[in-house]
Amino acid sequence: MFAPVTQERIEGHLDTLNLTHFRGESDGLTRTGFPGLVCFFQVEDAGFKVTARWLPICDTNADALELRLVVNELNRSLPLVRVHPVRREDGSTVVLIEAPFFTSGAVSDEQFAAMIEFYFSAIHHVKAQLEKRLPQLAEKDSTQ
Repeated sequence: MFAPVTQERIEGHLDTLNLTHFRGESDGLTRTGFPGLVCFFQVEDAGFKVTARWLPICDTNADALELRLVVNELNRSLPLVRVHPVRREDGSTVVLIEAPFFTSGAVSDEQFAAMIEFYFSAIHHVKAQLEKRLPQLAEKDSTQ
């Protein structure tokens, strides 16, 4: 099937992967998660973007600096995926992992599945690298 990407199509694919998901009431974005990660799917006219948040929270300046250095190194080696340290209003820093997919209006089921598979593989790679390089953050309670 060659069709546009919609929240319903995303949810259908997540069902085929046996992943639990829900749609946010306030923003309409589909969400799913993995241990240590939560993913958001945003659909736009040009395609869709998947953003994952690594759940540990960085709350010291020293850890934030180390996190930024690790993120800079990851971004040099990752095709199509960007890792962002985001400073929040409370002064803490979280990590977002984003990938835009420009679909020119529609994609085949095979193309769509490959895009999602690529992204899920990439975020797990990033998570593993963050946990390896920043064990002090990985060990923190993710419910902070």
